[in-house]
Amino acid sequence: MSLLAAERALQAAQRAGDVDALGALLHPRCVGAGPDGSVFSREDDLESYRSGLLRVTRLEEESLDVREDAASGTTRLVAAVDAVQSGTAVSARLVYTRLWVRADEGWQVLAATLAPAAETAP
Repeated sequence: MSLLAAERALQAAQRAGDVDALGALLHPRCVGAGPDGSVFSREDDLESYRSGLLRVTRLEEESLDVREDAASGTTRLVAAVDAVQSGTAVSARLVYTRLWVRADEGWQVLAATLAPAAETAP
């Protein structure tokens, strides 16, 4: 699977809340940083979907930059996101920057950051 296909599979798994698919795409030592600066592990992320604390209702790709070499790659996704987080509906335009590594199982996310996207010019 190409890195582009892996990124798109990750987006689909987020939209579907598919914990098994997410688990396959997140490296066992994956770490992430949220827009508020909080740091979370792979298990934290999976548990938020598993428990229903996080439910993505819309994740619409606006732009995607993919760069890869033999062992690693990065993706930078700008997306419009609607979600329900801890019972509260939230909408945001986010930038997801992910560091991917190629493992025996295919591409997996090793590190990720989520940040508010800059406003687009009118």
